[in-house]
Amino acid sequence: MESIARILKLLGHPDRLRILRLLQAEELTVSELVAVLKLSQPRVTQYIKSLEDAGIIDRLREGSWVFSRLCMDESPSLSIVKSVLDTLPLNDPTLAADLQRLAQVRSNRAAQANQFFADVANNRGQLSHEFLPQATVEAAITAELGARHFDLMVDLGTGSGRMLALLASRVRSGIGIDLSPDMLRVARYTLSDEQFGHLSVQQSDLAQTPLGEGVADLVTLHQVLHHLDRPVDAVQEASRLLTPEGLLLIVDFAEHDREDFRDQFAHRRLGFSPEELSALLAAHGFDSVQCQTIAKQHDDHPDLLIWRAKRTPSRIPERLT
Repeated sequence: MESIARILKLLGHPDRLRILRLLQAEELTVSELVAVLKLSQPRVTQYIKSLEDAGIIDRLREGSWVFSRLCMDESPSLSIVKSVLDTLPLNDPTLAADLQRLAQVRSNRAAQANQFFADVANNRGQLSHEFLPQATVEAAITAELGARHFDLMVDLGTGSGRMLALLASRVRSGIGIDLSPDMLRVARYTLSDEQFGHLSVQQSDLAQTPLGEGVADLVTLHQVLHHLDRPVDAVQEASRLLTPEGLLLIVDFAEHDREDFRDQFAHRRLGFSPEELSALLAAHGFDSVQCQTIAKQHDDHPDLLIWRAKRTPSRIPERLT
């Protein structure tokens, strides 16, 4: 009873409710919360600390950045928090203003990322792929698929179309999804050869594709999650797209401390631990989760991780909004 009383006391402060409402939308840094809430950094830090101590939020440190997010565990305390957040009035002017400022924060992030990808597409920048042992990675990807062939592959965040080209001989048809028109031009050039006639790309938000439910038996996310504000959205969309026996293949960096990747390569996250992403996959309807490590080529370069997961139809959660 005391723990519940403590939770209710914390929820009795409007600014803590504002923070939790924002973290319900996505994980945010303290500086981003300060920009949205228009409160002092010490005050926001104090509120975050109290919510963390109560087990309501997690804090994830990555170099000099610290992300705050709602706890992923379905505890009684978190159930109370979510119930309270669900009762908040949608037309509350303070909350509405917060969400408007959050939208501006997202817009600023997107503008920076889009400029980066436009530079890449025009050969004025570089992706961080030179750090990757590409031949080893591609061999590991094909090995993960075994001898299996697929009716429809969906490559979320297709970028240059590299994954579609790599797996072209394994799929009857393939669709690459990307929001950047510049990168889609690169992908169309990559796939312009007649051997790729069964592959196509289209512009869309990878978290809300126009494709139907349960249409793909292979979904790939290659070097995508570390760019996203909400990696969970990509995982949810992959789950929605997959057939009951479909496979999800994720390739991304392991946790690392290369903070220069944020500015140089527009990374939002500095990689993922096997435990974090495996837990995320399990929480969104995937089982048989396997993870392998591709060792870094140089001491100051990050390892690469490859996750392979299959959807469990009976455990697929409802799509979050």
